[in-house]
Amino acid sequence: MTLSIYKRAAVVLMGLFLFTACSEDFLDRQPLDQRVESNFYQTQSDAEEALVAIFDVLTWNTVIGFHPLPMFSDIASDDAFAGGASRNDAPNIIEVDKFNIRTTNGEVQGMWRKYYTGIYRANLYLEKIQGIEASEDFVIRTTAEARFLRAYWYFDLLRVFERVPLLTSTLKAPSEYQQPQAEPEAIYNQIVTDLIAAMEDLPETIPAAENGRPSAWAARALLGRVHLYVNGVYGDNPTAQDGTVVDAAYALARLEEVINNSGHDLMENYADIFARSGEFGVESVWEISYSDARPWYDWGYIQGGEGNIAVQMQGPRVDNPGGEIVDRGWSFAPATQELYDAFEEGDPRRGLTLLEMDEINGSLTIGYQHTGYFTQKYTTSKEYAPADGQPELNWGNNYRDIRFADVLLMAAELGSPNAQAYLDRVRARVGLASVPATLENIMQERRVELALEGHRYWDLLRQGTAAAAAAINVNGPTGDGYQGDDQDFQVTFDESRRGLFPIPQTEIDISNGLYSQNPGY
Repeated sequence: MTLSIYKRAAVVLMGLFLFTACSEDFLDRQPLDQRVESNFYQTQSDAEEALVAIFDVLTWNTVIGFHPLPMFSDIASDDAFAGGASRNDAPNIIEVDKFNIRTTNGEVQGMWRKYYTGIYRANLYLEKIQGIEASEDFVIRTTAEARFLRAYWYFDLLRVFERVPLLTSTLKAPSEYQQPQAEPEAIYNQIVTDLIAAMEDLPETIPAAENGRPSAWAARALLGRVHLYVNGVYGDNPTAQDGTVVDAAYALARLEEVINNSGHDLMENYADIFARSGEFGVESVWEISYSDARPWYDWGYIQGGEGNIAVQMQGPRVDNPGGEIVDRGWSFAPATQELYDAFEEGDPRRGLTLLEMDEINGSLTIGYQHTGYFTQKYTTSKEYAPADGQPELNWGNNYRDIRFADVLLMAAELGSPNAQAYLDRVRARVGLASVPATLENIMQERRVELALEGHRYWDLLRQGTAAAAAAINVNGPTGDGYQGDDQDFQVTFDESRRGLFPIPQTEIDISNGLYSQNPGY
């Protein structure tokens, strides 16, 4: 049972989630020729279709507008600006770059809806799976997958919004609809509760036909990431419901298990990681699958397809794609001069991370906040060019969410006795000499190794708001390749907001005073 099968089945189940019964008695009878929620959750085949509805939400980045979180977090960091065609092209995205996000920002509201759609589907699955006729192994594994995904989405909600409703079951009646915001501690404790349970029941090996499903190693690695963020931002150690404290020692032990026992390793050639041939490679601990296998045309419901819209958004606006290595993109998230300068001279990762202007053979339409640098990792590379469908909607570039290099650097940061060896291992892969395994050097290595993969912003926040402000604030002259008014590139990080996005105003309005807005908004 492959993830692609899950995705093809998603459309079937979407209607079931939207089903509403009528109140008249003669309409309350169950239709005999239709599948509805009350007669759907019966067999293992039904459960497979239900599972796809959960996984499918991983690729939803267009619920309202365009809001792929890895790209948004890069824009919020010191590694990228907002970009786009002009300052009038996507004001909601520019607000993220400028840290003046309105509470009515549509893209931010789209993120909220995405995550709670996924959480609802995971909760519904967890409630229904015990009553389904299915093998024990199937029930155990898919329960673990639903819990992993629920934890994954709640971690994003915690980082983006912080105090959000904590729902571990579906809401059964209107009297339950008014759910309070949970405190951060309750949220991150639930995250590690789910991940520890998932870690015990997920398989250690994922067959190639099932690529895109999480492994026990992915759960361990995510636990390490959660610990580092929670400890850095809140000065706390998450505690699972069974009393397990996910402190530095526990998190490090789980990361060491990934390093020593998982079979994951660094790919020999850094350039291969983001090539099509590198998908689900030995370095990929957790990877989100996108595809052009089911061509999509509908601009009105983009998430109905399987494409990675972030790729289209970040490609340069080349005027004559036929003579280029990339197709025409929308020039969002242009990389900063500061990121370029962060790489050591002779570090090949600079050229493999950044696409520079002089690599464009022909002319280029200059967009907003043009810097002369674009991402090489998630761009409109010709090798990924969609074979069919609306080209912009069908990029199949997978998102490498947790790489083995990230695991090595997390373990080094947590004080592993092998910290020096782990840091050296990451640097040796690209031919760089050893440097002492100090915290400063490890964080610097994280920046260049994982650049434009959506991690820098969270790494800054867990070092403190003062450190984030020092890195993100832009007040001086622009880089040599920048085009546009200086004011277009000025950024001021608002420490009073602690890096959080606003709770969508629509959610506050319908809470009838139950929700409070994040400070500073």
